[in-house]
Amino acid sequence: MSIAAFTIAFMVIIAGCLSVTPEAGTPESTVYPSTIPTTPSSTPATWTNPTVKWENATVSLPSRDAEFSCPGILWRYILKDALECMLGREELEVISPLAKELKGEDLAQSAWNVLAWEGEWLSYDWEKAKQPFAKVIIRPNGKEEVVEGQNNTIQTPYETIMRRTGICTDYTVLTDSLLLAMNYSPVYAMAINLTDSGHATALVRINGWYFALDQHLPPMDLGAYYRYWERQGSRIVNATLYEITPGGDKANVKVLGVVAGEEFLSQNYTMGDTDARNLAVSMMNLLYGGFGLKADESLKNLSDGKLPRGYRAGWTLGVTFYNLADYYHPFFHEEYAEWMVSQMLSDQEFAGYVQKSDAVWIDVKIEGEDLVLTIYLGSS
Repeated sequence: MSIAAFTIAFMVIIAGCLSVTPEAGTPESTVYPSTIPTTPSSTPATWTNPTVKWENATVSLPSRDAEFSCPGILWRYILKDALECMLGREELEVISPLAKELKGEDLAQSAWNVLAWEGEWLSYDWEKAKQPFAKVIIRPNGKEEVVEGQNNTIQTPYETIMRRTGICTDYTVLTDSLLLAMNYSPVYAMAINLTDSGHATALVRINGWYFALDQHLPPMDLGAYYRYWERQGSRIVNATLYEITPGGDKANVKVLGVVAGEEFLSQNYTMGDTDARNLAVSMMNLLYGGFGLKADESLKNLSDGKLPRGYRAGWTLGVTFYNLADYYHPFFHEEYAEWMVSQMLSDQEFAGYVQKSDAVWIDVKIEGEDLVLTIYLGSS
């Protein structure tokens, strides 16, 4: 049966955070006509003073986006088409100054840096999320028409960077573009069907493990990602997995298949006591390198109300990182240690005690899905 005999409708399930769901068998005569002729603009976006910040660096980008010569309109509405069109060589060159700044020593550190930067620079576009779902009709003559949600378009990586906001498809395209611009290939994306909506996320694959890079820290293996959505009151039904590699004017996008929700649990790291001890050691090493605090296990006596010999003052502090035992994976061990120390030091009271101290001991315990830290500080 010829595809020309059908009207194919692609629907973005939740404001561009999409699931691609073909609807076949609808006669053309029943399709509601568009009240607004929709041809997404191919004119490149321009910005005055296009600068981006990361940590203490200011990165200058070109004042003009790449030019896109993709036919039709699907590249502005459908994730696979957007990945192909928007991740071509010219767009990667446009964002390469930022990618160069974010690139770490390896893929794990680079992926972490991208998520950390996105968490600081970008914010979720709740106004865009209120837009009607985008619905594209492909008529038997091949004409493409948006009949709903004309303004709910997928942004180019440059547009998302400069607008400093987006929804899940925008984040997905941007994340993959930055990693490709760092010369990591392949990268991955998922169009996810949830029980109550649709979603999209970027992924990387490290030593056979897939990690979801979903708008904010931390990266999650697939098992942790599945439980993340359960904690949000939803569940992953299935997901279409795409593999993206660099091309010329367009990226190469390959559909690897559909992954059932339960299959996510096949990649599921369980944090153990050895991981917890190694994390504590790394954190103490960071405090020694940054503040000269030597590690001294005798400070644990503070928990019994006893000040160890040789100290004139001591403090005990407790910190809980919720769900971090579930998210933890040793491939990101150093990144977790640095991030946790930085989070604690962002608390002025904790930072003040550190400044008064010259010794430290840290215990890290796994309690369910949480990491519970006890920090002992001493001043001699």
